Amino acid sequence: MSRPNKEKPDWWPENPYSEDIFPMKRSEYAKIVPNEKTRTALSGCLGRIFWDIASDMIWDRQQIHLEDKK
Repeated sequence: MSRPNKEKPDWWPENPYSEDIFPMKRSEYAKIVPNEKTRTALSGCLGRIFWDIASDMIWDRQQIHLEDKK
């Protein structure tokens, strides 16, 4: 998935899932979870978990940033 290079504000949180710590490449996913239905279900479940984590991190950082601006 290609995304345009958008500059994020200074207060934006860092990605907590560093490739140094989690070295698996996206291309390896189907090898590790070969069943397509299981892979789809797992992806959705993990996606919801990770979205909640990211959403909370962004919200917290934004609130801190807004407080700092007062």
